Amino acid sequence: MSEHSLEQALAMARRSLEVLETQAAGYSVLTIPAHLFLELEEKRKEIARLETQVRAAAAGTPGLGLPHNLPRRGEFVGRAVYKARVHEALRSRSYLVSIEGIGGIGKTSLALEVAYECLQPGESTAHFDGAIWASARDRSLNLDDVLDAVARTLDYPGIAQKPLEEKREGVVRLLRSGAYLLLVDNFETITDPAVGEFLQDLPEPSKALVTTRERKLERAWTIPLKGLEEAEALALIRAEGRRIGMPALEQAEDGVLLPLYTATGGAPLALKWAVGQIKQPGQSLETALVALHEARGGLFEYMFARSWEMLTPEAQRVLIVMPLFATSAAREAIEAVSDVQHFALDEALRQLVQMSLVDVTDELEMRHRRLRLHPLTRSFSGARSCGLPETGSLMKRRLIEYYHAYTQRYGGRWSQEGFDELDREFPNLAAMLDADFEAHFFDEIIGIFIKINDFLVIRGYWNMALDFGNRFIEKATDLGKLHKAARVRLWPMSWVHRHQGYLDEARLEASQALEYFESQNDIRYIHFAKRHLGRIAQEQGDLEQAQVLLTEALRYFQDKGISREVIMTVVNLAEIALKKGLLDEAKRLCLSQLDVARQFDDPERLATVYFTLGQIENDQGDFERSKAYLEDSLSCMRKAKRPDGVAGCLLALGKSAIAAGKLDSVMGDLVEARRVYVQLDVAERIREIDQIIKEL
Repeated sequence: MSEHSLEQALAMARRSLEVLETQAAGYSVLTIPAHLFLELEEKRKEIARLETQVRAAAAGTPGLGLPHNLPRRGEFVGRAVYKARVHEALRSRSYLVSIEGIGGIGKTSLALEVAYECLQPGESTAHFDGAIWASARDRSLNLDDVLDAVARTLDYPGIAQKPLEEKREGVVRLLRSGAYLLLVDNFETITDPAVGEFLQDLPEPSKALVTTRERKLERAWTIPLKGLEEAEALALIRAEGRRIGMPALEQAEDGVLLPLYTATGGAPLALKWAVGQIKQPGQSLETALVALHEARGGLFEYMFARSWEMLTPEAQRVLIVMPLFATSAAREAIEAVSDVQHFALDEALRQLVQMSLVDVTDELEMRHRRLRLHPLTRSFSGARSCGLPETGSLMKRRLIEYYHAYTQRYGGRWSQEGFDELDREFPNLAAMLDADFEAHFFDEIIGIFIKINDFLVIRGYWNMALDFGNRFIEKATDLGKLHKAARVRLWPMSWVHRHQGYLDEARLEASQALEYFESQNDIRYIHFAKRHLGRIAQEQGDLEQAQVLLTEALRYFQDKGISREVIMTVVNLAEIALKKGLLDEAKRLCLSQLDVARQFDDPERLATVYFTLGQIENDQGDFERSKAYLEDSLSCMRKAKRPDGVAGCLLALGKSAIAAGKLDSVMGDLVEARRVYVQLDVAERIREIDQIIKEL
């Protein structure tokens, strides 16, 4: 409250006192009514408080003398965004604000810091005439306790001596007499429903701020509290290191401390606990990290034990399932793996979200919403599941079966819709492939890999595809599954090696695949292998051999009506004609496929036709038409989310612009293309761009 507002409030209070004193003048001390006597006492105390506040404001020490029983203010790091949110809520018309989050995330510290700021007026902070703190952290708390805290903090101990109903009426009058902030800490542990009812019906202009692990107040302005941001967490670690006298921790590089941030998810209590562990004899940063990952120590009992006991059996089952997912999970996946179905799952998830054990994204469509665990919750629930080996094995089988069915549904086809679905589940799919798989799961896992090959290639996960591919070839060979090994050799192994410029490796993989397919007389895959070998020959400069292999493959694709391969192979033959200097023939071949490519919902296919036409026009000296085709190709590649295609278009546009003498936007295109090629490990293109930039 500003100095001017305080003076106005003081003047009004004095006028009210004059009215009360006039009423009391007709009574003696012995005959004055009790209610009038109490009103006089309350008004005199209010005036005394306001006079103190006016003096403090005039002296430039706002907040001095305001009544409060707040715990001592400790060191507080970061949280500027969250403090602003709480102040925004308290300055709004909402009278009830709830800070929610898991144990140890910093709810109490945030509420306490905001409360102190509310007693020191500022432009962006809420302002209150006093603050009352009531905590259920170490004891049970009922409405009587809350009312007593208000009465005593505002210096009306007599109200605290009255029966409950009279006490409530007296406290309501107090809270109406000024703008007071009532803080209730650890609200989730309060079992007296009267406390919640009182907060839901709080008299104006006072307001309430609660901290809770579980959402219980439906009408509250809710502020879900997450962990500290990276910079804030590192600042807290260093502050703790300074406090306990560990210069090595205080001065450590960011990279050394970041694993602590990752393991704790930025939870302040866990960060302080870990620093304390490091200080202990025989302990280190490594042992503290292991303890965090394995959920060892009293920290986890404090943070999660009570929450675990409050969960229904279905919610406990879902929580045990969640660590099986690499990052987040869809509701459908959780249902399949946990075997908690329909309404029971809805109730379990509702409880987990309300208790801040599980976070949920806010997409409008249910199937797109993701549910994820805080890192510490993941460690805790993972430790719980270790005691259930049979259940864990069953859930793992369900997990693999679910993702095998999922990739059968969305993978194995050149579809942007399918690729977008795989994008959502990619961290979980990658974890499936990266795990040490047992022989009896091999068919499902290799099935997952084969079904997402196109996705891995198009989205630019090339080195991952090579790593998985090598492992699967070795395992498939050991198990005698040679056809699967040959397919992986061809795609993605040979394809990725060729695009990265390792042509000898690409030829070896494709040749070994062809040899197997010929031994099995697998006509379809024989021609796929020949197309790969034709593309490799083209890259190596053997244009005649390339034309023979590609023409043979084209005839098969045309005969079988495999339209995508027809378009791509014709464009490959156009590229050979271009390299031979047969520009009209190259253009004729490309134009023969342009209208066909436009008929398919496959921007990557259309982009390839546009790109080759752009190259042809560039060689013919028509730089404007070349630019138009290349920009069309770039647009399609961006739509297809194919990074190597985007980089190829940017490089081609840059070279075309240089040839045309237009250098305005060249550097930006080249730098973006180089960044992509670094990610994809395409050394030849990186060298080419570096040379162009050097010459520019």
